[in-house]
Amino acid sequence: MVAATGFCLAVCAGSVSAQTAELFLVEELRLGRIEGSGPDVFADVHDLTVDPDGRIYVADVGWKEVRLFDRDGRFVRRLAPEGEGPGERRYLNIGTTRVTWDAHRDRLWIDDGLQRLVLDSLGSEYAREVRAPSFVPPNTAPIGTVIGVDPQGRPYQFLWGPSPNRDSTYRYVARGEVDAEYGIVPDPMLRIEAVADHEEVPRTSNTDGGSVTVTVRRPEPSRIVGTVSPAGELWVGDIDERHLRQLSFSGDTLRTILPGDMAGEPVWVELDVSPEGWFWIRRRPDSDGGGIWDLLDNCGAYRGFASVPHRVSLTKVGSGGRIHVVASGAFDFEYIMRLRLETDVAEQVCQPRTGPRGTIDPRADDRSFTRSRPQPPAADLPAPGRGRPPDPPSPPVRWRSG
Repeated sequence: MVAATGFCLAVCAGSVSAQTAELFLVEELRLGRIEGSGPDVFADVHDLTVDPDGRIYVADVGWKEVRLFDRDGRFVRRLAPEGEGPGERRYLNIGTTRVTWDAHRDRLWIDDGLQRLVLDSLGSEYAREVRAPSFVPPNTAPIGTVIGVDPQGRPYQFLWGPSPNRDSTYRYVARGEVDAEYGIVPDPMLRIEAVADHEEVPRTSNTDGGSVTVTVRRPEPSRIVGTVSPAGELWVGDIDERHLRQLSFSGDTLRTILPGDMAGEPVWVELDVSPEGWFWIRRRPDSDGGGIWDLLDNCGAYRGFASVPHRVSLTKVGSGGRIHVVASGAFDFEYIMRLRLETDVAEQVCQPRTGPRGTIDPRADDRSFTRSRPQPPAADLPAPGRGRPPDPPSPPVRWRSG
């Protein structure tokens, strides 16, 4: 564990307007080490989530458990270990195991598309669902994973399934309602992409009770990145056309952002939206490159690009410019980092003015910048009277790239 030391990672800002400032990312926390068998040695991290008290839940499929750390990086307990008993699950490692904190109910959703488990932070089980879809025709029912819960407690899922003629894979996003048994009715459901399938790949997963082999049709790479904002807004980014769209679940485009000020033609691999409405778009790095994000404010104006000298596989964006990332270093060992962006992102910076058909024009906005330092966000720090107050930050040592 490395607490906040003031070491600053690089952030480079593009000069797209007089309002664009040079930005910096400060490393506040690092979890992970290369040797040993303690809880901060990770094997295969699939996902992480952060609750309102800043506690970090890490789904490590390699160790077949979810590990809980407090906001200062101290290990608290293991959740959802391998097994068949209450609060336990099987780690088949066929799909991605996702973890999502439900602040509306104070529950943790653990979901890999085939198994769904709902726990509290102590590991007590509230619900489970095991889905065993058929891999042979004519079954075309989509399966999916919970990827977010909005303030009203409605879960959102990304789903995928074969097309009726089984020559392509359909990708969907769905919003649902939760019943008393934590069952989800995915209605409405919107198809956001159809990608062609090509080769069939056998995959074998070993468990304590034996092995399971399934044949999976591998789709072409997705050309869409998508996310659901903390407010429940559905955003998708088109990699080819390089624009962002907010969609309704009836398929209507509510807003379009054309981030034309980005340098070059980066390939987007991940999209996330902060509670303040800022967009973090992670690029596909070079073969030996680190993590790079393009940042747009809530009006869609390009504010710069942030980079860290670490390979990044996952980003979770919080409020106040804080992000948690899964990164890897020498010998491909994984670690968790909490970074803070030093800029005014604690509030919306403008009220967007829309153009024809809801297109946001970032050059014609009602911008009101604030230069005060943002307050600690409720999503990452304990509320007053709850938990230990954060240590005062050390003066950051800034490092500028090239």
